[in-house]
Amino acid sequence: MPIKYFRSLIICFLWVVLAGCGTEYGHYQDNNMIGTVQHVDLDQNVIEVDISEWSKRDIRGGIDDYGVALSIEQTDQLVIKNEDGTMSDIDQLKLGQKVLINPPKTKNNSNYEAREVMLMEMTFKEKYKTLLSNRKESYRTTVWETEEHPLQPETREKLMGLLSESPIGFGAFPSGYVVDFKKELEIEQFPVMLVFDYKGLVFKTYDADELASFFGSQ
Repeated sequence: MPIKYFRSLIICFLWVVLAGCGTEYGHYQDNNMIGTVQHVDLDQNVIEVDISEWSKRDIRGGIDDYGVALSIEQTDQLVIKNEDGTMSDIDQLKLGQKVLINPPKTKNNSNYEAREVMLMEMTFKEKYKTLLSNRKESYRTTVWETEEHPLQPETREKLMGLLSESPIGFGAFPSGYVVDFKKELEIEQFPVMLVFDYKGLVFKTYDADELASFFGSQ
C-alpha cells in the first residue's frame, strides 16, 4: 500500500474519532454563562436559572441527562436588564427566558453572587424548543390540560395507544412562559393536543380520535 494512501487513511480515521469525541454543548463559552429561567419566587426575591447545557460545555462523548440549576438572589447590587441595555425587573422575567448571567460561576466559587442578569433575544427554535421534534422525519406531540379542564382518563388511555406514532408529553399548560402559547397557537380550549415536526406546528386538535386519524393518514 502506498505510504501517501496509508497516511490519508490515518487522517480520515482520526477525523472520525475526533468528531465523535466532540462536545454536544461545545458552542457555549466559558465567559458567557447562558441559561433559561425555570422559576421565579417573587416572595423570596429568588430567580432559579437552568444552566445545565453551559455547565456541560467541556464534557466529551456521552452526556448524562442531569440538571444544573443556579439560584440568584435579588440584591441591591443585582442589575436586571434587556439585551438592548434598557433596565428590566424581576417582575418581567418569564419562564423559559434565555438569560446571560455575569460574572460566570467557577467550579470552586462556593460564595458566588450574580451581579447582572441580561434578558437575551430568542430565536423561534429556542422559544419552541420543548415542543419541536428533534428529528426531521418524526413528530413530537404535546398534550396540555388545566386545573379547570383536566384530561379525562379515557382520553389519556386513547392517547397512550398512539405512542408508536409519536412521543407524547403530558402536562399542565405553561402559564407565565416567555411565549404566550395560547395566543400564538390560537388555543381555544383545553385539553389541547399539538403535533410538531422539527419546523413548527403541523396539527392541532382537542379530540383524541382526530389525532388518531391524523397519524393514520400519514
